[in-house]
Amino acid sequence: MKKILAILLIGSAATALAQGPKGKQPKMAPVLSPGYYVNLKGDTIRGEVQSNPDEEIFLYQKLMFKAKGAGKLAEISDKKAKAYGYDNNHFLLVPFDQETNVYLKYLTRGRLNFFEYKYAVSEGGQEVIKSMYYIQDTKAGDEDKGLRELTKISQNFYKKDIKPFLKDQAMLWNDLDKFKFDLPVIVKTIQEFNKMYEGN
Repeated sequence: MKKILAILLIGSAATALAQGPKGKQPKMAPVLSPGYYVNLKGDTIRGEVQSNPDEEIFLYQKLMFKAKGAGKLAEISDKKAKAYGYDNNHFLLVPFDQETNVYLKYLTRGRLNFFEYKYAVSEGGQEVIKSMYYIQDTKAGDEDKGLRELTKISQNFYKKDIKPFLKDQAMLWNDLDKFKFDLPVIVKTIQEFNKMYEGN
């Protein structure tokens, strides 16, 4: 019995130490990846981007950046960067509403750009991460110039929303499932569409 009690006490002490003062959860050490950001003048600044923020949605709001030769990370917001990236992840700053700008993540790019935006909502007292998806046709003709604007894709009726963007390749649109929003399949379909227009 004494051995069990000693083990429990040691375990409790270890947990308290891991949590730090006042039960705070420990923060992970920053993981830095080679990256860049594009400032408001259009200059590309190279350095390292923190790829493991404490909250995933942080990447859609700002970035932690370490410039070459700098000693520590600095927070870069929409007031300084209109785009950024690291590894194979690239983000573009867009207006979200009249007061807020956010970063959208490219899921694929080409003639059609397909983006994801992640945000947190409270459901049943717990924080849940959800996603919104946007698409745009960068080479839409004048008769379809509205397709050049970012268009939100409903996950319930996504096939109807995406049809105008894939109309030039109806076969690809027809192959999509009518009811199931399958993100990897949608990304692959858009990538196949873009391959048909590479170099044009």
